Amino acid sequence: MPYSVKRRRRWLLLLGALGLGGVSALALAYERIFPTLNAQAGMAYSRGEWDRAGDLAHRRLKAVPDDPFAMRLAARAAARADENQRALALYRRVDAANQEAEDLFLFGRALLRTGQTDPAFKKYQSALERDPDHPEALAALVALYARNDRYQTAEELAERLVRQPGSEAQAQFLLSGIRSELHDHAGTVRALRRALELDPEGRSVAPIQVASFQKLLAVSLLRTGRPAEATEILEALPRTSKDPEAYWLLSRGFIQREEWDQAEVAREKSTSYRLENPIEPEPAPYVGSARCADCHRELARTVRASRHATTFSRASDLKDFAWPRAPLQDPGDPGVTHRFRHEGDSVVVETRANEHVFQAVIDYAFGSRDHLMTFVGRENSGGSVMIRVSPYQSPRGSGWDVATGLPRQPAKEAEYLGLSMLQGDGVRRCLTCHTTDPHAIVHDTGPAARDPSIGCEGCHGPGGNHVVAAQADFHDPTIVARAKEPPSISDRICAKCHGGRPSLAPDLPRTDPSLLRFQSLTMTWSRCYIESAGALGCVTCHDPHRNAETSLVSNEAKCLACHSPGRTSAPAPAGDRPERGRSGVFCPVDASKGCLGCHMPRIWSESTHSFKTDHLIRIREAVSTSSGAAAVH
Repeated sequence: MPYSVKRRRRWLLLLGALGLGGVSALALAYERIFPTLNAQAGMAYSRGEWDRAGDLAHRRLKAVPDDPFAMRLAARAAARADENQRALALYRRVDAANQEAEDLFLFGRALLRTGQTDPAFKKYQSALERDPDHPEALAALVALYARNDRYQTAEELAERLVRQPGSEAQAQFLLSGIRSELHDHAGTVRALRRALELDPEGRSVAPIQVASFQKLLAVSLLRTGRPAEATEILEALPRTSKDPEAYWLLSRGFIQREEWDQAEVAREKSTSYRLENPIEPEPAPYVGSARCADCHRELARTVRASRHATTFSRASDLKDFAWPRAPLQDPGDPGVTHRFRHEGDSVVVETRANEHVFQAVIDYAFGSRDHLMTFVGRENSGGSVMIRVSPYQSPRGSGWDVATGLPRQPAKEAEYLGLSMLQGDGVRRCLTCHTTDPHAIVHDTGPAARDPSIGCEGCHGPGGNHVVAAQADFHDPTIVARAKEPPSISDRICAKCHGGRPSLAPDLPRTDPSLLRFQSLTMTWSRCYIESAGALGCVTCHDPHRNAETSLVSNEAKCLACHSPGRTSAPAPAGDRPERGRSGVFCPVDASKGCLGCHMPRIWSESTHSFKTDHLIRIREAVSTSSGAAAVH
């Protein structure tokens, strides 16, 4: 699980702050050859005097408007002084052939600061093509990749930045945040130990306070079961700020050390932190669902029988899967075939398109066998690919179809095998919602690697602190998402996987059928949800430990618990505006039944071969229900 929103904000601020400094050694030979305005401007620039360098360069341009050196220097000075529009205008007058790596970096930075992300990314890439080790371009790309959930690529670039003279401390601080997001807590510790050794005051990451990184180091030590080191760091932090987060972390360190009196003192000083961060995962090691089952046996059995426990399979779990014996015709092109064959313990999918053969070894399957599965494999090149064909079981039949989200007619012949995924990051994104801990699955290490798909700690966070506290009967349960939490809190946990990617919302109309899959997103657009002021949420109707209730009567009873006139007021005549009583708005058509058919119908989704309940609760002119009949309201 990712760390707190507050810590993430600090991390994003760091990404924005890094990569902005540095002084280029501009061609000082000009000073001897042309002891003129250009030479003076170049010297001012080398000293970091951006305004003076710009003024001198512009004086030169008044005399010689096409002087390429003066033009480039004026653009650099404007960019360094954060005069972004002026820098862009100047750089557009500089011949591309005359732009060095520093120019391309500064051009990109000005584009980024004016909201032009894609062009900025291209300029940064061009800067690295000119100079593969340009530290500022490397740092800028690390920041961009990390902001866009491309942590694997960001890590690779940060490791290159580590090797650049004078950049190691900055790079190690960057690596610490990236590795924390990748759940590589041991790697986070290594990066921060080195960063703080090189730069104990955190000057390379200003304006971020070094205490933020010291707390991240403490978190990572606690996540790896090293409480003595963590408490030593936390106790050394200045107490003048009365930082509740530091006290909260300190209490967790004492809990892991089973020093209960000190844990209670620190906990009392940190009360506000947990209240303000109710879904912050505990800084603790994972223990695995099997350990949770020792105390929560009945609940664990219920979870293991649910789809949450069947949404992920390794290739080794698919030995008894009924693979098709004959080649499959491609759903979008009958001239293309897909064949599954065994090679030792592996399953290989082989796609024949015209005269070409493409193949991949299956690594994982995402989804449930009794509904829909999508396979992910490795091509010969080592890259990951989402296999094009998926098996499905549905109320309308079974078979194989194009995997959800893939086009029926690929743009490239090679994509008949499947869609290439972002190196490392593509699979990790899938694992994030389909397993307890992606890092444990990829590296096959730790208790969470043995969980059946999404284990207890997938929602409740690492359980190491909880186990220790429960055994000692410590009154702080040190676990998140407890049953007594209000829906507004548990909704945020559900939304991590059932809310879709944030970029979906601006790009699609709210009634787009593809959004039916993201119930935690669409529900929040409902008037019913908004006006409940946090009383309505996912757990109002669903028990997250078991499959969704399918009984129409049972589900409508949940609607009527709020939307029933009861004794507060009488139903409004048909056609009149619905009235509001203490029990909420009630329906003028039928206040006793039929809620879901009108307001939350089940709609057939062809891409997933299933009925999806529409969680955008609203009054509709006409909807098609699961039975095929139109419901008019």
